[in-house]
Amino acid sequence: MIDIVFALGGMVLLWCGLGWAFDVRGITTRRSERIHRKNQETWAMGHLGGSPNLFASVGYLRFLGAVMAGAGLILLIAAYALWRLS
Repeated sequence: MIDIVFALGGMVLLWCGLGWAFDVRGITTRRSERIHRKNQETWAMGHLGGSPNLFASVGYLRFLGAVMAGAGLILLIAAYALWRLS
């Protein structure tokens, strides 16, 4: 039973991670770029908005997607190992 949970979790993480890393539709990066640009403008004008947000950058979201896809691969490998060991 645990190998099925690992396999399903690995497939979900792989699917979502690849979606973020390659950003097929561009929705995530457009939104994050807009937030990042707004934060930079607010910070540059001297308001108390704080420093520009690193977490809204396109590169950071793509990096998170790659990490998520890697975690999915690890879960799939663990599920395969558990299946073989029974």
